[in-house]
Amino acid sequence: MTWGDIISFFFILVLNPYGVVGIAITLLMVISAVIFFGVEAITIPYRYVVKTFYCPFKKTNVEVKFRPSFFTYRAYDDVIKCSSFKGKVTCKKGCLDLPELRT
Repeated sequence: MTWGDIISFFFILVLNPYGVVGIAITLLMVISAVIFFGVEAITIPYRYVVKTFYCPFKKTNVEVKFRPSFFTYRAYDDVIKCSSFKGKVTCKKGCLDLPELRT
């Protein structure tokens, strides 16, 4: 394959109206996907869900701030803050594996 073959293939692809439409649609789909997943990746660390429930590990009612999960099997990815702890959450975060309570 020579440079002439590559250039002629490019011109045939670009000058063919169906090729141009296909390229344009593909580029729009790729750009849309990049924008969607980029916005999700940027904003998901700042989305929190606050839940109040009985913690079977601390044996008390707690108010917990969860970070929602995006690509995992669980509903929540991490415990940001828990009313049982003054500062950093130091437990094993077993509440992430508890079934979702319906209120």
